[in-house]
Amino acid sequence: MRIRDTFCLALVALTGVVACARTPAAFPTVRPAPPRAVVPETLSVRTAAGISAMGLEDYVLGSVLAEVSPVNETAAATERIFEIQAVIARTYATSRLGRHRDEGFDVCDTTHCQVFDPARLATSRFAAVARAAVERTAGRILTYGARPVEALFHSDCGGVTASADTVWGGPAVPYLRAQADDVPEPAHRPWRFEASAAAIRDALAADARTNVGRTLARIEIATTDASGRASELTLSGERALTVRGDTLRAVLNRRFGDRAIQSTRLSVTRVGTRYVFEGTGFGHGVGLCQRGAAARVRRGDPVPDILRAYYPGTTLQ
Repeated sequence: MRIRDTFCLALVALTGVVACARTPAAFPTVRPAPPRAVVPETLSVRTAAGISAMGLEDYVLGSVLAEVSPVNETAAATERIFEIQAVIARTYATSRLGRHRDEGFDVCDTTHCQVFDPARLATSRFAAVARAAVERTAGRILTYGARPVEALFHSDCGGVTASADTVWGGPAVPYLRAQADDVPEPAHRPWRFEASAAAIRDALAADARTNVGRTLARIEIATTDASGRASELTLSGERALTVRGDTLRAVLNRRFGDRAIQSTRLSVTRVGTRYVFEGTGFGHGVGLCQRGAAARVRRGDPVPDILRAYYPGTTLQ
């Protein structure tokens, strides 16, 4: 018999009153709440005007207006598109906080981080709807293992997103992987670019990584990744080189503009004295595809489902 039970029997014998309650069950185990990522209230941003400290939500608003312009969408679709971009912008800023710490600020206002343009608040016809979307999603970010994810995004995946490790190297990221973009056709647009062999050679010569010398005989795709993008290309000329697809794209676009080689999901052929590049997509292809996300919005997919589709395994916190 337990000590408590002996005490209760003795108390009954002395007083005649049953005053002891039944021995309580064991207290339930208290499990700690799962860890949660901390969303900052402020951050510092470098713009052409200098370094400024501002509220995170103000930064998110300036970013979504600079990164998205949902023309020809319905009012309802426009709201959802801005909600998606707001979550992404906030997540990206949270994950990259202090990226430029050595320079005295957190993030910059260019594509090196994500585009930020507070002037759009006064000039964009979407300013009011964007502000409302930012307010509706305030404080919400995507996490993986209780950490904010690298919420990379791009304009158009061309039908298949790319894995971060195959585009830039490094270890695989479980939520940034190659997968078909299951959206109605024709969500993704093709592109075409051509230039003379001499112009291409001159552009390649401007960068040590692609300088084949005074002649350029061939450009050939050496390997492709799971998304159909050119991982490596062989350049044959006075010198023979093998370069990463994103390197070749960056070098050529530095000379011909961002709309030249729009993605590495491409083919390349030589026709006489000219090279012809054809492909689909616009951007690096990793993470959320903005054109695909817009197509999912028009189809009626909920915002959380769209985010999970492009960042599988993540949690909307």
